[in-house]
Amino acid sequence: MSSPIVGKDAVIQIDGEDVGYAKGVRVSIGVDLIKDYAIGSDTPVVLEAGNKSFSVSIDKMYIDSTYAQDVLNGTKVSIVVRPAGTGSGLPEITISNVVLNSWELSIEQDGVVMESVEGEGDSITFSTQA
Repeated sequence: MSSPIVGKDAVIQIDGEDVGYAKGVRVSIGVDLIKDYAIGSDTPVVLEAGNKSFSVSIDKMYIDSTYAQDVLNGTKVSIVVRPAGTGSGLPEITISNVVLNSWELSIEQDGVVMESVEGEGDSITFSTQA
């Protein structure tokens, strides 16, 4: 049995560049259901996977407006998540052609200024680093 992965070792990249001061990342896959019922039945006669979506959200300490500008410009990026860090044989998740569609700035009086950026890609690949 493999050991759990510790998040402190994770690496997040946007277009090949490490995301500095990242605090967290969420990657999700959503699948719409195609579901239809026939008269007189309370269970679906059709239950199939439909359209898929591949979302990503990154929380990081704010440095500059780069990611806000990417949202404004509709820039497509590639996001790579390396949950166990960088190294041969370690897992890698790539979300391709991500349109960044949401950016948020968070300021609290007693903390570091934070930003969150979200987007959705057109595909996701699970692989192992070479």
